[in-house]
Amino acid sequence: MPALIAFLIKCGANHHDAADAAQEAFIELFKQWQTVRKPKQWLRTVAFRIFLHQPVGNTSPLETAQDIPSPLSEPARFDFREEEKLVLDVLDLLPTTQRAVLALHYDQFETRDIAEILGLKQAAVRKNLERARATLKKLLDFSGGHLRLSIRREPPAEGAENEPHE
Repeated sequence: MPALIAFLIKCGANHHDAADAAQEAFIELFKQWQTVRKPKQWLRTVAFRIFLHQPVGNTSPLETAQDIPSPLSEPARFDFREEEKLVLDVLDLLPTTQRAVLALHYDQFETRDIAEILGLKQAAVRKNLERARATLKKLLDFSGGHLRLSIRREPPAEGAENEPHE
């Protein structure tokens, strides 16, 4: 489940929402286990859709459930290095589809699988990946062996995100 939660965090979810969506996706997987052919792909499809349909609240779950002890603090579950935190912050600047395409690509999914998971054409997946990489290249600088924000801060490219579905 940690890989699925990490995928959702890369897509823009906070840890709590990612964990909730992942748990719901696993529950659905167990209900439909006999009919699922590609569990890893299926989980990401379902978890991403659950994440997209989660209501946006103004309070964090910790504020509403302060008396409930947590077995692990959030940093203990996902202890991101500074460079990883910087990349996640920059990923938040990308449109949702570009974030999801990039996250699935780095999770080793093929273009056709990403298209199927997100309901896009393969050409739209390739274009979103190209635009996401271009934006990251503009925003991040890896000179001197250290990753940091580049001086040039241009808004992420828009467009391929809303291309029609197959």
